[in-house]
Amino acid sequence: MSFLISSQRNNERDALSEAFYVISDILKYNVKPLKSRVPGLSILKLVDEIVSPFTVIQDIRNYITEKGPLIACLKIVPLEYLIKTDLPSIILQTTHLAKERILPSHSWRITLNKRQSNLRSVQIIQEVANEINWGIVNLKDPEIEIRIEIIRDLTGLSVMAPNSDISMAKIISD
Repeated sequence: MSFLISSQRNNERDALSEAFYVISDILKYNVKPLKSRVPGLSILKLVDEIVSPFTVIQDIRNYITEKGPLIACLKIVPLEYLIKTDLPSIILQTTHLAKERILPSHSWRITLNKRQSNLRSVQIIQEVANEINWGIVNLKDPEIEIRIEIIRDLTGLSVMAPNSDISMAKIISD
């Protein structure tokens, strides 16, 4: 369980420090930084696997509500799995998560963000969607979002409610 932290290019260190400070020092969750080697992106891994990344995200939201938006972080995305980037693993883990969370009555969509990977986006989406053959595909207003974040040789996966991530731009505009 991890968090993908986006920032402006050349501001990764500040964003990672800011997120680490809030999650580790203020909220008291045990996290460790991982290198993404992609400009504008950092990863924090939850060391305590018992804690849900969505619980931490809610705690971060509460902190932001009380103290104000973060400065260097643009977005924080909760990731339930962080796996090696290869198509069979992505399909297997995504299908596993979907079976746990998506009921036949739920509507869902796949959101894929791919950075510095040779895998084809259309192929990933088609193959994952073919395995999840229940529920209702709804691209505009789904109840559940299947989030696939490919960062070179690492892929983060989550099955979550839409807008479960934290966007500082949305917080500031609201």
